[in-house]
Amino acid sequence: MSNDTSSMKAAFRNLILLCLISACLCGQQSAKPLTINENNWTQSLEGEWMVEFMAPWCPACRAFTETWASFAKWGEDFDFKVGVVDVTENPGLSGRFLVSALPTVYHVKDGVFRQYKGGRKENELVSFIDEKKWEEIEPVVWYLSPSSVQMGAVGFFFKAAMQIRALYNVMTAEYGIPEWACYVIFAVMTISLGLILGLLIVCCCDMVFPTKYLPPLPPQERLVTPQHPEEDLESQEDTEDDDSQTEDILDDTQHSQSEEEAVEEEEEEETGKATKEESKPEPTGDAKPRRRRPKKAD
Repeated sequence: MSNDTSSMKAAFRNLILLCLISACLCGQQSAKPLTINENNWTQSLEGEWMVEFMAPWCPACRAFTETWASFAKWGEDFDFKVGVVDVTENPGLSGRFLVSALPTVYHVKDGVFRQYKGGRKENELVSFIDEKKWEEIEPVVWYLSPSSVQMGAVGFFFKAAMQIRALYNVMTAEYGIPEWACYVIFAVMTISLGLILGLLIVCCCDMVFPTKYLPPLPPQERLVTPQHPEEDLESQEDTEDDDSQTEDILDDTQHSQSEEEAVEEEEEEETGKATKEESKPEPTGDAKPRRRRPKKAD
């Protein structure tokens, strides 16, 4: 009987230890930072997150790994999540967030992004969340927000650039193509792609804004273009000179006519006076001259 009770106690003790170990393992797994990639990064738009952008070859990132992992354990206490992004495997996300230095940390609160520029110690990170110091940081402007369409396009170009780089490495390493030949191939591909895209844009513009048909003008309204424009200009200049000369001649004739009219008026005035004098009656012989009366002497 005692052996049965001792075996039962031992089994119960092992069960308790197994539960504790499993709980510790679960706690350690939940305390690890969540891996974020280009497929599941949109989950960071909900709730509160702290996201680190790192690369395995970066020495500063390797030194910051333990601090970031221990900081992730505080997520359950303060109700936030911790994530990590490997930029070598997710170049599109590095383009979306415009990551220019490693490691880079972003604070995300309900889709509002703020870049963390504080210390890299665990207590500084915890106080940043606990004391809500992120409210003192200006959020990323709307046109640089990682969730915007334009930043999605930037991420696409970053991803395309990494794929071109991988293709270049394959062409030089595996196929042994010289570097200058690779540059020529890429240049031809770029020019061809630009021509195709330009043709597509022109076709789309013609479809959206088609050109309107204008009927031809009737013969009366058509403008006749001169065959010899230089001769026409010279003829115009000659006509202008002739017009100026005729104007000068007209001015001279008008001045001479005005002088002649003044002379004629003077002659008419003189002839008028002469006719008046002739029209006066002359004294006749029958008329007696008047005599003065003698004055009486005093």
